[in-house]
Amino acid sequence: MKFLAIIFSVFALSFTLQSQDFKEVKTAQDVVDNYLIASGGAYALRSVESISMKGKIGDGEESGSVGVFFSKKYFYMDISTKKFAMKQVVDMEAKKGWTKFGTMMKDMTEEDITKNRKNAENSMWSNFLDPKSGGITFELLQNESVNGSDAYVVDQLKDGTSATTSYFDAKTFLKVKEIKGNMTNEFSDFRKTGKNDIVMPYKVKSQSGDVTISEIKFNGKFDKKLLKKPEEDSK
Repeated sequence: MKFLAIIFSVFALSFTLQSQDFKEVKTAQDVVDNYLIASGGAYALRSVESISMKGKIGDGEESGSVGVFFSKKYFYMDISTKKFAMKQVVDMEAKKGWTKFGTMMKDMTEEDITKNRKNAENSMWSNFLDPKSGGITFELLQNESVNGSDAYVVDQLKDGTSATTSYFDAKTFLKVKEIKGNMTNEFSDFRKTGKNDIVMPYKVKSQSGDVTISEIKFNGKFDKKLLKKPEEDSK
């Protein structure tokens, strides 16, 4: 689902330090290192075990609510608008998951669950913190302009093939844009979040609908009752 890609993409971002705190950029790894510094530092990022958020998707009469929780153990997403409603739940440890779109229910395949687990881990910066464990390498491409500002462009390569292309503002090293497959997201409205001042984007723009986040929390508890399928609640 494209909405899932939007949500995951929200959590892989950063905040601003002064430029003298950053390394001189000569390689893709320099850009990544500066991104981690700008994000609050590797120690702060590694302390994040779960992320939850609440917000709005769309604008005006077409807008709706979105709620998300994810960690290495669980993923939960609930989107509700006037046109549609969707819930998606994954229990990573039990290797079970399901999706409800409108009135349609569907169990996830093992492949679906694996993809969700990897997305959750990547959304907590794993590809940048521990690229070797994921078989990720980086390649620095030609700088490009994003909304009128110069940006470093870094390809994340998996088995020699581009998996994700990230755009980092050349002054702040905020991740301002990301392309993964046919999905493009742009990020803005960065704010300090949590006790370690990890600053996250509170606005995400994409072709599937804009997301405006009102709340982000780290390391909260997950309500396991949300893992139950809707039909199980009625038994």
